[in-house]
Amino acid sequence: MGDVYGNVNVNYSYCKSVAQLKSAADYILGRRKEQVEDGVVKTEPHLYKAFGCNRDNFANSLLITRKMHDKRYSRYKQKEILAQKLSISFHPEDNDRLTYEQAYKIAEDFAREFFCSKGYEVLLAVHTDTAHTHVHFLVSNCNVKDGKSFRRGPAELKEMCRYFGEQCRKRGLVHSYRDSYYVKDKDRERQSFAEYQMKKRDKLSFREEIKVLLRNAMNRPENKTLQDVIDYAKVYYLMDVRLRGNTISYALKYRTDKKGKPMAVRGSRLGARFTVAGITEYLKKKEKSRLEYERIKADIEQESGRYDDYAEWDISDVKESVGIDTAGSVQKEYEKPEGDISVYEGFDRFCEKENIRDDEEEVFYGAAFDEFNREWQGIALEEQTEPTSHKEEQEIPPDYTKMSIQERVRQLPPPTEDTSQEFEAYKNRMGYDAAKMKSIRYKMSVYDEFLEELEARKKYHGTKAYGRQSTRKRDRGER
Repeated sequence: MGDVYGNVNVNYSYCKSVAQLKSAADYILGRRKEQVEDGVVKTEPHLYKAFGCNRDNFANSLLITRKMHDKRYSRYKQKEILAQKLSISFHPEDNDRLTYEQAYKIAEDFAREFFCSKGYEVLLAVHTDTAHTHVHFLVSNCNVKDGKSFRRGPAELKEMCRYFGEQCRKRGLVHSYRDSYYVKDKDRERQSFAEYQMKKRDKLSFREEIKVLLRNAMNRPENKTLQDVIDYAKVYYLMDVRLRGNTISYALKYRTDKKGKPMAVRGSRLGARFTVAGITEYLKKKEKSRLEYERIKADIEQESGRYDDYAEWDISDVKESVGIDTAGSVQKEYEKPEGDISVYEGFDRFCEKENIRDDEEEVFYGAAFDEFNREWQGIALEEQTEPTSHKEEQEIPPDYTKMSIQERVRQLPPPTEDTSQEFEAYKNRMGYDAAKMKSIRYKMSVYDEFLEELEARKKYHGTKAYGRQSTRKRDRGER
């Protein structure tokens, strides 16, 4: 039997301070203050465990180990990696074959195999509050025996996935493992880890920029062949495209390396879609879709005809349909007569009334047809929105608590030099009042979250160096 692979997830957000470490441990066990107040039950006493230390005092045990090996750590500042986060998850469709106790047994074996046997303290907990059963691991980054850091590179992660997949197969959890290490998706484009990280920071890498430009060139209606795409990229995007047989490469003149040479990349490195065969196949599919659309459009026009081709109605029918009384005043606008006309005729009348041309794509795929359909079904149109000035007066401030850090930093201004002032502003917009900040442990967690957001704002607004300077000033002031 061949290898199978399970779903092992790695969280790239390390625990780099004592506050982060304790916050992560409390989250895994469901002991954060907000979790307790909201009544969230993450796990049960018999579903969590620690290897090599006390399960209810994992953070302090880990710090003692670091002291034994003269490893540094900071209470609030993010300096050294103290612990790393991993998880394994099972498919929801295997819930009828899997109990929480069985998941706990699999997690124990997993922890012994990859953490405990290698000398690393680990805390694990089975979470029971979601549709899919999953297990969180918090692994110490300091080996108990020699103080070495825990390694979780691609080779180690692949071995973990293979081991977990085999455990699922032995227990008949057929939906929780797969035949290949990477998820099979023919339409998925290749993306390196560096490109993924840049995308998270809303930055466009060199390869991603070429992909965007090529997609635009391939989607242009006038480009029907590979040569059309190449010529378009050269003229409009100043791209240097070299085609040799079945090999194609791309370069941007304004993107240079450290030596000043234009950066180039082969199509095969960008993904199958951007090779000679991939572009040719995509253009064939696009042309086939266009011809199919034209055929359907012609069939509809032939079936419906034009408004001028329909037989004239009797004047009494017209008066009745538009609501003209004996005095000649119009009572209401045209409405659909029950069973008198087809939907095609009604749509043509609507297009005549709204002055919509036949060749506009929105006729069949956009707002025009939706609006007609609402009238045809007798649904009243939505009321007009308020004037812009009035809406601005009643605009609701954004709820930062429901946004990710990346969404918040895009809306927030560059940070000032006063860190304490920034911390007060952070507490106000995140809803941390004086009552919530009484707990020292909770205050540490909030301050740690604030530092993470502050660092992200500095990077986003290009003030990283300034941020380091202000931090040094604050440290000197504390001394």
